[in-house]
Amino acid sequence: MSCFVAVVVLAAFFQNSLSQTCLVTDFEQVLEATRTCKDISIENLSVPGGQTLKLNLTDGSTVTFKGRTVFEFTTYWKGPLVTINGTSVTIQGDEGHIFDGQGRYYWDGLGDKGVPKPQFFTVQTFGGSIMRDIYVLNSPHDVLQVTNSDRVEFYNWRINDTAGDEDPTGEGKFGKNTDGIDVWNSTNVLIRDVAVFNQDDCVAVRCGANISVSNVLCYNTHGLSLSVGFNNDTSSINPLNTLKNVTFFNASMHGGENAIHIKTHNEGGLGFIEDVLYENIQLSGATHYGILIEQNYPLHTEPSDNVPIKNLNILDVHGEVASDAVAVQVVCAEEGCEDWFWDDIDIWGSGKENSCNYKPSGSFLC
Repeated sequence: MSCFVAVVVLAAFFQNSLSQTCLVTDFEQVLEATRTCKDISIENLSVPGGQTLKLNLTDGSTVTFKGRTVFEFTTYWKGPLVTINGTSVTIQGDEGHIFDGQGRYYWDGLGDKGVPKPQFFTVQTFGGSIMRDIYVLNSPHDVLQVTNSDRVEFYNWRINDTAGDEDPTGEGKFGKNTDGIDVWNSTNVLIRDVAVFNQDDCVAVRCGANISVSNVLCYNTHGLSLSVGFNNDTSSINPLNTLKNVTFFNASMHGGENAIHIKTHNEGGLGFIEDVLYENIQLSGATHYGILIEQNYPLHTEPSDNVPIKNLNILDVHGEVASDAVAVQVVCAEEGCEDWFWDDIDIWGSGKENSCNYKPSGSFLC
């Protein structure tokens, strides 16, 4: 056989191998399946405690989860429970599928300040990748970290940590720092049709550009958040401290601490937030703030302009806060806020006055 024919035969064999469908029912089968198949079905999988379900996928792969994927408990582990890497990949849940993180065995009411708890998903994908029809139950810690990704879409997610709501028995077995979706250093991200029941941010965007969040239901969360300034570089503007072109559209916020929360870290480095839109946000029963913007997080000392906020548009925000909450509070540094436009905002129920040291243009009067 000539060398050319041998190469063709091997290439054809490899292509046929990658075209087959692989069924995974045991954790030990995962690595081989991701190496040899582009169509993978994972059914009723038990992941050993202290092990990560690593999906390092061939370009164009599809992974379908069926039944129940359970992550066994282990102590003193930060995870993640699942990592996903690939280009133009699809991750999807079949009807009735559940990712069960067994958070009830980890929750101690202390979150980051308690024993280590595993984070759920860390995703780094590109090229039009999709994660859809995902149901997450009882996450020990935060759920989805989107990191260093481009052109990725997440839709029809249900994150259910209601079992981690504060324990009425007083035993402290409740969830904390159970963020729903966090976006880090990513571009062209689309998040839509999501419901989150948890005890921290519903969706939090940290750094990146061109990020759209729409059709969101948030229950007992800390709100739709921007949180910028984690990097401590003060020599120049660091991309890890920049956020541009972010939209939150059509969200319903039920209970929880806040509806809209923007925080810049006054102990962090240089950066910026620019071109942000919140529109059609409905809220009911927020216990702390309807809208909270603070340039003095987390120290709550003097605000800093290390991460200025420019072109912030908040439109069509309506609903009720608790009587001891504040409808709107704005804490800006002296030159930290610029070109804001707020219109059609009506938040009622508070027995306290609004507090704003920066006045946006538009019809809203603080």
